[in-house]
Amino acid sequence: MKILLLAFLTALSSAQAQAFEVFNLNVFDQLQGEWTPDFRARRMTAVADYVKAQNPDVVVFEEAIGTPKAENGGKDSPDAEGIKALYPHRLYVHESFGQDGNSYGYWIGAKQKPKHWITEGFSFKGGVERKVEGAIFGDVNGKCLGLLGLHLSYQNSKVRQQEVQWLLAWVKKNESRCDRWLVVGDFNADEQDPEMKALFKGGLRSLYRDQKPTIGAYNPIRRIYGNNIASKTIDWALGWKLDGEAAVVLDTPHQGEWVSDHAGVLITVK
Repeated sequence: MKILLLAFLTALSSAQAQAFEVFNLNVFDQLQGEWTPDFRARRMTAVADYVKAQNPDVVVFEEAIGTPKAENGGKDSPDAEGIKALYPHRLYVHESFGQDGNSYGYWIGAKQKPKHWITEGFSFKGGVERKVEGAIFGDVNGKCLGLLGLHLSYQNSKVRQQEVQWLLAWVKKNESRCDRWLVVGDFNADEQDPEMKALFKGGLRSLYRDQKPTIGAYNPIRRIYGNNIASKTIDWALGWKLDGEAAVVLDTPHQGEWVSDHAGVLITVK
């Protein structure tokens, strides 16, 4: 009888602490290089197939395209057309207009309704005016979870070092709203760069269990920047007082398509 009761309690505990998954991908804005008219649609169809199979709780995109002809890209992204039925709570945040006249920015879709949406931004001399998108979820395994998605400037390490100080200060300031935070996105820096070292020293922890490159010449789309570019990890999942694990995904073709010039990141929050 005691054994049966223990088994029941263990199963109940596991059910109550189900894994909460977040999928992040820089979907590639296609503003560099030359591509066939259906290239973006083919790639996003493959992404949708992956998302439907994996069924994460939250999906975050950087470099998402906004709704054509809608003011500042509207409130949703055509990049998520294939998955939006799975995510009733969605937000698109405009960052900038491309040379093609389209809005580009960030998209987040969630199964659970957030307690709060987050829209922030930063700009430092020598960099790009950036937006930050996120949400606070009230109940992820019985605790709140704050989520931020961002994209640090590509220009140089000096400006990114200023951007990460903004990020650290923001997370510390918002601990009163939620003490656990997950920060995901394209940091344009690997673990040897001073900006990432500053984040690690400041209290954000890499959640990678098995760190792998997220960009490199192994990816034919990325070769628009050169045929001999180094393989690096520049897409990160960082935890603030958070227990979880991250894995690089979609670093090979899916359904015959390279889905982006970046690999994706799948995070399990415990």
